[in-house]
Amino acid sequence: MELFLISQEVDMWKIITDGNHIPMTTDATTKVETITPEASWLKEDKEKILLNSKARLFLSCALSMEESERVDECDIAKKVSDTLKMHHEGTSHVKETRIDIGLRKFEIFEMNEEENIDEMYSRFTSIVNELRSLGKTYTTHDRIRKILRCLPSTWRPMVTSITQAKDLNSLALEDLIGSLKAHETLLQDDKPLRKGKMVALKASQSEQEDASTQNEEIKETNEEENIQGEAEDELALITKKIQRMMRRRDQIKKYFPNKKDNTKGEVDKSQVTCFGCNKLGNYQNKCPLNKKG
Repeated sequence: MELFLISQEVDMWKIITDGNHIPMTTDATTKVETITPEASWLKEDKEKILLNSKARLFLSCALSMEESERVDECDIAKKVSDTLKMHHEGTSHVKETRIDIGLRKFEIFEMNEEENIDEMYSRFTSIVNELRSLGKTYTTHDRIRKILRCLPSTWRPMVTSITQAKDLNSLALEDLIGSLKAHETLLQDDKPLRKGKMVALKASQSEQEDASTQNEEIKETNEEENIQGEAEDELALITKKIQRMMRRRDQIKKYFPNKKDNTKGEVDKSQVTCFGCNKLGNYQNKCPLNKKG
């Protein structure tokens, strides 16, 4: 039963790659092949013809809605396969261009510092699979050597030990990845200690920065207080000077009345003594004795 299923799968794949099975009969005399009439089909021919429809159905069921719409007009499995191949791989020129791009990716491939072995190997496998789908394949030995070359400088001791202790020609790719993951675990165990030291260093630096910042703030506050105190002292001194000037002005007004204010009212001449005749009632410049003389 298993052999029968395997045979069917092989025949179905042949139909997809080569085209539908068409029963042919060879004329013994002319050696010319002609299509066998349906009435003369053998059981084997009928089974292979049935595989034509099965192959077309299997391909359609495996496609997405978008891909299925692209091959709706294809009536045989080979046309479906060719249409999909042309769409995804392109023409021979496009295929060669994609191979060149893939080879470039393979050559410059490097493991990033922030990614682990699984992430690196996943990217590497994607590039290798893409090239394989385009017809470009790499041996296990080539892939192993490329992986060892793409590791960061911190992995150099491990790379040296692997190349010296193991035969790269017989080394399995899974064994290499397992060894790298084991070494990665050791590296990760060392990282917390380093991180702890870095955190402590950063904490001490931040504390020093905070202390210096606080000192600067205190100095600025003291300077502002000093400036404010000096301003208040100057203001108080100015206020005292103004008050002293006001008091002096009041004293001057008290002992030296304003002449304008005195001339506003009438002067009683009967109380005025003349310096010429020493009599009351007039001023010296208007004294009658001076006029007579």
